[in-house]
Amino acid sequence: MVRLLGAVLVAGGAAWTGLSAAEDLKRRVRALDALVDGLSLLEQELELDSPPLPELMERLIPRSAGPARALFQGCRESLDCLSREPFSQGWRRLTETLPGLDGETRRTLEPLGDVLGRCDWSEQRRRVDAICRRVDELRVRAEERQCRQGKVYRALGAAGGAFLVILLL
Repeated sequence: MVRLLGAVLVAGGAAWTGLSAAEDLKRRVRALDALVDGLSLLEQELELDSPPLPELMERLIPRSAGPARALFQGCRESLDCLSREPFSQGWRRLTETLPGLDGETRRTLEPLGDVLGRCDWSEQRRRVDAICRRVDELRVRAEERQCRQGKVYRALGAAGGAFLVILLL
């Protein structure tokens, strides 16, 4: 009875590991999707109104989600500390700590901190559009990876669990 319970626990643990790895891929796709949506909102605001940076961040915070919301909230807070840290450095610091993003996405976002609030609205909008397109490409690649590798992770978890059960029994 104890061996059977142990085998079930081992099989469940292996299956859970595979499901967890597949869920991590899904979480990354959701984070990139939210980031694309947030950057699209930023681009729309710049195109329609081009408000001052603090007002722009205030508008974007309630309308965004996930890492985009965290980025815009952090930017709004860093605008209050401009005497201690330039906006571009605050932006870079924030992009390094955003949850659910990989290094390539973070590097893609970094240059935006150099133009927001410094250039004319058309240059800001052009840069946001370019970065939004690049992040969308990364999202598409992450989706493809999630479809392809998510199945593999789930199958490996289940197969590994079954293999361990056979070994233990």
